[in-house]
Amino acid sequence: MVNINIPFPDDLREQAESAARERGLALDEFVRLCVSNSVGQNLATDPLFADKEVFAGEVPADLAQNHDDYLYETEQ
Repeated sequence: MVNINIPFPDDLREQAESAARERGLALDEFVRLCVSNSVGQNLATDPLFADKEVFAGEVPADLAQNHDDYLYETEQ
């Protein structure tokens, strides 16, 4: 394993320490996990982020509340 020294702004270090604590991790484990999860990801090919479809039609006023009904075409 290689040690890397990286300067962090105080506020970012505090946020990272807090996030690590919330997950029950040491700061170094949390940083390794974040880097590991980021390396090699291409959001342009990720199905969630690559979706370029846009619906241009009329949207029902209750779409946010009843989205499952519209997605799965259940009777209302």
